[in-house]
Amino acid sequence: MTSNVMLSLAYLAGVLAVFYLAPQAARQWILLAASLLFYLSADPRMLLLAAGSALWSFAAGIGTEKAENPGKRKAWLLAAVVPELLVLFLFKYFNFFTESVGGLLSCAGLSGSLPVLKLMLPLGISYYTFKLVSYNADIYLGKLEAEKGISGCGAYLTYALFFPQIVSGPIERPKNFFAQIHQGLSYDAGLFAEGLQRIVLGLFKKMVIANRLSAYVDTVFGAPQDYPGLACVMAAFFYSFQIYCDFSGYSDIAIGMGNLLGLKCGKNFDCPYFSRGIKEFWSRWHISLSSWLRDYIYIPLGGNRVSAFRRGVNVMAVFLVSGLWHGASWTFVIWGGLHGIWNLFARKKEAGASLPRRIWQTLVTFFGVTLGWVFFRAESFLTALSFLKRAVLGFSLSYTDIQNSILPFTGDNTCAAYFLTACGFLFLLFLYERGRVYGRTREKGEAYLSEFWLALMALSTALFGVFGVSGFLYANF
Repeated sequence: MTSNVMLSLAYLAGVLAVFYLAPQAARQWILLAASLLFYLSADPRMLLLAAGSALWSFAAGIGTEKAENPGKRKAWLLAAVVPELLVLFLFKYFNFFTESVGGLLSCAGLSGSLPVLKLMLPLGISYYTFKLVSYNADIYLGKLEAEKGISGCGAYLTYALFFPQIVSGPIERPKNFFAQIHQGLSYDAGLFAEGLQRIVLGLFKKMVIANRLSAYVDTVFGAPQDYPGLACVMAAFFYSFQIYCDFSGYSDIAIGMGNLLGLKCGKNFDCPYFSRGIKEFWSRWHISLSSWLRDYIYIPLGGNRVSAFRRGVNVMAVFLVSGLWHGASWTFVIWGGLHGIWNLFARKKEAGASLPRRIWQTLVTFFGVTLGWVFFRAESFLTALSFLKRAVLGFSLSYTDIQNSILPFTGDNTCAAYFLTACGFLFLLFLYERGRVYGRTREKGEAYLSEFWLALMALSTALFGVFGVSGFLYANF
């Protein structure tokens, strides 16, 4: 998905036509060709880098598997992973590092300019780098056999550059992907129907809710001093819904596109704002990333098998990496640090809590997560503090402040209608997800969306979708 999700879906339609007309043996290569063409059309200058990194990872995986002793296996692993991470550092973090060091030198009264590189950020570099690392690490740990030969190389390039997931994930694990590729991709009516339903759900979240809230959030976060404190509070909560609907909407569309092509992919979100604690939140939010960080950073550092102090260090390391992974800015690091500290002191919630207690725990978790999103969204730590200061000290429920707080939606007398419409669609999403969390467990093979929700979301998207803003927030990470 590039800047226009509808163009991406049109591209998928063309790929599907060729894919299912071709013999099953050719479908793997059609997926590879489609992925290469997609990357070429979106970022032609960086295709060589992405494909080259994947080819080196592929070769290193074979070397790791063939190594005769643990020392050689580790050497091959390092030979694979270190260049992958260095490329990520060079393109995404080098300027952040030099600017931070330069700032420290200035504070110490030292002068001197550090180099700044003018490099274009490769499409999906954070996502495909983590895929490559997991592939090489799984071979080293004996969890996966290396892909070999021309067919294996094609399958691996497809895995690394799979076009529905290249922009914003999910971060698919190699074992699941290769098992399906080697089994052969065939038409599955149930999976195809689920894919269409997921795409409808994703479009509803993105076009109807996230895009509808984005202008308000951008306006208030851009100049919080110009608006009442109530507007800042509303913008913070609206951003919580915007980033969730934007990112989970992308994940639904990406997973749905894979389903249409005969590929099953695990869910990336599981109603995270119904979590009763921060630990539960992270088991429901961006599941592919949080599980990746657990398996490839937290557990190798010792996980829970070490002293309490070491465990705390491990938790903070994971969340600081999570923050930095999202972007080269101290605001992301602070956001990750806040979640790390919260996780250090959090305790698992009791199973038999009363309904009022469950509601209270859910609200506290949501409010805390929303507070963290302010640092995630702000341009700097100081602007985040300024925003929060305005939200607290400038808060009032006077008629004038309420009126001025909804005005940023449209800037004219239609703002109240726009505000109520946005709230109405948020309430619909709340009802749908509440049913998923507290309703009956779906039986195997049951439709992902009931006919009612499918029709309602499709109609809402067609009538009320905001199609002029179609880029995804996580495409910038």
